[in-house]
Amino acid sequence: MLDGFPRHGNESHTYYPNDSQGVWHLAIAEKKDLYTFPTAPDPIAPEWPGTPIGASNTITRTKGRTAVFDKTVDGKPGLLKRLLASAYEQIATSGQKTHSHDVVIHGLRVRAITNSQHLIGYWKDNWYSLEEWARLTGKKPAETPDVLVVALGRVPTEAEAAYYSRQNDTVVFFNTSYYGQLKSWVLGAVGRKLAVDYGIHSIHGAVVTKDGRGVLYIAPTGTGKSTSTYGLMEFPNTRFHSDDWVYVRYAYRSKDGKLLSPARILDGGDEVARGYQTYRWLEEHRGSDATVIGRGLDDKEITAAANELDVEHPEAYAYTSEKVFYLRSNLVENFPEAAFDMIRSRLENCPDVTPEFMIENKPTIDAIEAKLRRRSPFDKMDNQQLRETIGRFFAFDNTRAMLDITTVFPKERVFTNPMEPARISAVMLIKRNFDEDVIVERLTIDKFMARLLVGRTPSGTKEIVYNNYRAVDDKSERAWIDTIEAKGVDNMWAEYLKAKNRPETLHEEMEMFRMMFKSAAAYDLNTILQKDKAVGSKMEAVSKTMRIIVAALDNTKDSFRYGIGDYRRLLD
Repeated sequence: MLDGFPRHGNESHTYYPNDSQGVWHLAIAEKKDLYTFPTAPDPIAPEWPGTPIGASNTITRTKGRTAVFDKTVDGKPGLLKRLLASAYEQIATSGQKTHSHDVVIHGLRVRAITNSQHLIGYWKDNWYSLEEWARLTGKKPAETPDVLVVALGRVPTEAEAAYYSRQNDTVVFFNTSYYGQLKSWVLGAVGRKLAVDYGIHSIHGAVVTKDGRGVLYIAPTGTGKSTSTYGLMEFPNTRFHSDDWVYVRYAYRSKDGKLLSPARILDGGDEVARGYQTYRWLEEHRGSDATVIGRGLDDKEITAAANELDVEHPEAYAYTSEKVFYLRSNLVENFPEAAFDMIRSRLENCPDVTPEFMIENKPTIDAIEAKLRRRSPFDKMDNQQLRETIGRFFAFDNTRAMLDITTVFPKERVFTNPMEPARISAVMLIKRNFDEDVIVERLTIDKFMARLLVGRTPSGTKEIVYNNYRAVDDKSERAWIDTIEAKGVDNMWAEYLKAKNRPETLHEEMEMFRMMFKSAAAYDLNTILQKDKAVGSKMEAVSKTMRIIVAALDNTKDSFRYGIGDYRRLLD
């Protein structure tokens, strides 16, 4: 075995995802390997070319979270200074070409400095440049970066590691070229700043609109978030909004009909609330004539008196984050048409497949091949090459592609302006739990918040709000949550509200999800229709699940629940 991933041998080493950053756990079975990666050119190379496919194929030594990861840098005096000194010494003395490029992520200017050709390429593909942001939104970015990320490989004095400082809005990576973790930590850093300073909610989720109503999917990896996003697009009157990450602004209507998303509150000239704190303050001071400073949906500054706002009926509006989407190429399993765009995309960690893989996955490959053969560019491949290309897209769960969604759907069916809002009407918490028979349920706030606090993934681990991108000290938050979970999941939200010692970073998150519940209908969706013996295939299960989502949207009842035995009543 090389680089921590399977090679040819008598044992199969299969890695199963534990979280959305790709933490892989080893399961050993007595059979042949199903996929392989080319060997690294030298012992410390962070990236190297893979077998050609698509526009490019880069293999990264680290294919998940780094061995060292530290989001508590601010509590360790002198650490950030040492890390940056090490980074800048590497830049000055290594002789390697270093790239610097600024992008805009929901209004914040973010600078990446890296010596990785792969990372800088994905970085430029993924986000809006300063010029693109100004052209699309009409807004000029800040003169200096709000967030800095430094990612350097071949640094002999440092371990493979990732670090984050909230006080300095800085991310530092050493000796890894895996873009998934870089992207997630940058999003976490941007999200913390937006929440604290502006009350903007960063959510690891996806959005599609149907008939003008936005559906927000929140889910742990492997439960069907991307599948549900693309699946809903097969219905008429739908628009694709986002695949992995959204920014949500909660807004109140004023007496003159304007929508205001609060950022600061001034009372008697003093600032009494900022960012996510403004929502609770307004609820507790309904008659106040304090000045609320915020933004309209067009991001223009608005001010209003607190007593002019309808704080009982907030509205949630989602904004897309990415220009080009970084997503798993195994999307082709459920949506073979995605292969036409994947084959033109830059790929990350696309493996080679073995004969054993081709035999084991013949039915899936057959089904996808039927959709692709005799169609360009696959018509230029012989049968073996076509089938192996198909297999390579889904052999390794964490193979990623940079996909321009406007090549998948007509441009008019895609949100291409990052400042065009989508009103969120429904939020779906997706899970895949075969031990339960419930398919879809309208949630109370107690169930909704408990689900988000516990955040149990299909592998049994816990992930707060299904978002390990969060730039916080996960261990301390998790330990605190365990104390209230011990009193019973049904009582978690009540215990949370009574508690006086909850971590502020957790309170920041849950305050905004409380606003989400007030703004949109909340549902539990369990993607287990394969349990229904009348469902003949995975594609049929996906199709019926999409119909359930649409039916739930049209159901105006405050309380309903359908299981594997009666879900057809909802469809009828």
